Amino acid sequence: MQCKLPLLLQTLLKFIYDVSSDPRQYQEPVAEALRHHATECLILLDRCCNGQVKMALEEIPSICREPHVIQCIRRVQEDT
Repeated sequence: MQCKLPLLLQTLLKFIYDVSSDPRQYQEPVAEALRHHATECLILLDRCCNGQVKMALEEIPSICREPHVIQCIRRVQEDT
């Protein structure tokens, strides 16, 4: 799983960003459900990779200002 970590992480983050950045593309309940499930995938990926996802996400809030993306990242980082 760790060999695919960069690709999976990048894909999930891009998905969350894309769902969040254009509010006309999805109705809010649908967008929220998509973000929720993608965040759950990040949490599971972090557990499989012994916390490497949390470490990789540490710098994202300084790069990305999309509030929904930041919220998803915080959920992953707060998961124990």
